[in-house]
Amino acid sequence: MASIHSPQGPLLAPDPSRAPSGKRPLLTTGDDADDENRRKDPKITRACDTCKRKKVRCDGTLPCRNCAKRKLHCFYNAKYNRGRPPTPPPSMTISEHQARQQRYPPEQNSNRQNTDPVTHLVPESQVNPRYSPEVELEGQYSDPTSGLNFLHRAWKKLSTQNDDSALHRLNNAGRDQLLTSAGDPQLHVDDAALDDVIPVASVARELQEFYFETCVVTYRMFHRQLVEGWMEILLKNRQERRPITHSLGNSRTAILLTIMAIASLRRDKVNGKGPQDDNMNGLCKSDRLFSAGMKLTETEMGFPKVESVQARLIQVLYLLQTARMNKAWYVFGNAFQVTLSLGMHRCRDQRRHFPFPGRPHNYIISECYKRTFWVAYIVDTYLSVVFGRPRLYQDENIDQDFPSMVNDEDMKPQGPCDSDNPGDCYIDALIHHAKIAQIIGKISREVYSISNLPNEDRLAAVQRLCHDLHVWWASLPPHLGTVKPSTLIPSFRRQAIAMRLAYYHALLHANRPFLLSEGAYEEVKECITAAQNSLELLSRMAKDSTLFHSFWWTYYVIFCALSVVYVWEIQRTTRCIYENDDQASSKLFELAEKCHGHLKRASTSLSQNQRYSIILDELRSEAQRCRAAMESLQSQRPGNFHGAEGHVADISLSFPQDPESCLNTAFLHEGAMPGVLENLQFSDWQMLDSSAFLPLSDSNYVSPTDFPGVQCD
Repeated sequence: MASIHSPQGPLLAPDPSRAPSGKRPLLTTGDDADDENRRKDPKITRACDTCKRKKVRCDGTLPCRNCAKRKLHCFYNAKYNRGRPPTPPPSMTISEHQARQQRYPPEQNSNRQNTDPVTHLVPESQVNPRYSPEVELEGQYSDPTSGLNFLHRAWKKLSTQNDDSALHRLNNAGRDQLLTSAGDPQLHVDDAALDDVIPVASVARELQEFYFETCVVTYRMFHRQLVEGWMEILLKNRQERRPITHSLGNSRTAILLTIMAIASLRRDKVNGKGPQDDNMNGLCKSDRLFSAGMKLTETEMGFPKVESVQARLIQVLYLLQTARMNKAWYVFGNAFQVTLSLGMHRCRDQRRHFPFPGRPHNYIISECYKRTFWVAYIVDTYLSVVFGRPRLYQDENIDQDFPSMVNDEDMKPQGPCDSDNPGDCYIDALIHHAKIAQIIGKISREVYSISNLPNEDRLAAVQRLCHDLHVWWASLPPHLGTVKPSTLIPSFRRQAIAMRLAYYHALLHANRPFLLSEGAYEEVKECITAAQNSLELLSRMAKDSTLFHSFWWTYYVIFCALSVVYVWEIQRTTRCIYENDDQASSKLFELAEKCHGHLKRASTSLSQNQRYSIILDELRSEAQRCRAAMESLQSQRPGNFHGAEGHVADISLSFPQDPESCLNTAFLHEGAMPGVLENLQFSDWQMLDSSAFLPLSDSNYVSPTDFPGVQCD
């Protein structure tokens, strides 16, 4: 197995021109020797940031003695007010010192004039590469060893907006919102009676039909005929002036209200009547239905039922589709707890049918239990990825069966019935989506583990899990996998698109951490191919509003694919990784720009999309800067950059034989490091995922008023 390691910048050679005149450098090998000869050290005009903050003596090297001893990152980013800041000379490593001792024996050194800068001996692993100055955010300088410095610039823009944009108002309003919804768009609620919120009977039935025909893709947790019966009871209650919840209960009524809210929202989007203004006035109608349903679940009485979970899950889906991401997270947490209280994560049979083992078995209710649990499992998986947070469900605690592959119309309380027209089943997509969600969960747990695992172990996990993804794709029924989606009826077309989107995203999720590693060629190839396939699919979806608005996580997949393309563009230009065809790379970059435009156009009313766009703008600027630098360098050294005809899908990677042709080396000669991704860690990808949802407040910075009497640095 090839060894995997993150690329590091070359060490800078000592600069003889910076040697102090008339004094001999002190080559010390221990702290005692340093202390004894401290008075003989030359004066240092610039201390590192850590020593300056702690007000201790610094030797001015990179890294300095103090930082090397304490294994801290040493950097010089603080503002310098004495003219042009001097460049700190590098520390001498042990191997360099040994080589010097062989070249200049002690007896020669005693008569040799000083031509070297002041140096201290530190292990090579503790010598930092040279970085360009970083940005200042909220009075704090970002760590130059972080691979996410472009995020700091984006956060600064997000937190210092002074215009009338919706995002600016959301950031300010978040300080006055409840913790469970801080930063989300405000819900449009009023004091209208419940009877006034529900539309007339004909419209209510149309919205219900639109929901089951168009809005539901893979999250099929309801039995359609059962829900249609609930609707007739609700409409009859209103006609006869009885309480709307009569004989239904709060949870079933909330389900009906949220179904109509989602259908109203989605129908407006499909018809091009979605909210275009920044204050989201177009959501008023659907928000009123949703808010009425929320009030019912919040006041639900008695013991939980399967409908209690379904009501909360469908509310989560509405919140996600309207960019109320934080509220969705907390509502899902409540739904998760109810599933556990009902034991929905465990397989049920007659022997374990507590507390009523003698109750007659209802096949429809049993299947709804299974469907609802696996919908919750899928949502949990994607919420954890989008937010960069741990999953709530743990696979080792789950033995629930997948639901039966039976359509609603073929189900009776006594069991499945023989269909006169058997065909493809709508539940197939739910089952296969749950299966790939299991694999995605393993990727998050094994590849992105916070444990100090060797990269070889992570690579082995990626290879095993990518094999599982390929097997999953091969197991799909034809109407979800091999058949061209455009030839399918709309409902199956949306399911086929969902499977493709889930597959490409899973491959991106698994392979992207190795974009900056040397040796993981197949993983890089698969990642770039998945990014290209994702963007091509998303570009086609953007032409069909019934597809583009079908999945709440569409925008996250765009963000994920674009970030991979931009990171790869930075990596291949700065590390001189050649592809088969430079034109293919340009086409991929152009495709990324096109999808970036789709995301921007969808950002008028969705706060996380605006944040996605701002973050991607910063990353794209880095990629464009590297492309421009490469083109400039290529014009100066045309022989060092070359390519052959090919396609991105058949990419082959090669590294230059001449290190002088590398963009990193060329920029180092000019005194600056071009990239900001040199030390991107595995966990940084999860930080990137969650970057659009981090609270833009100063709560992470200590204020003197937070801890009275405590002296803060």
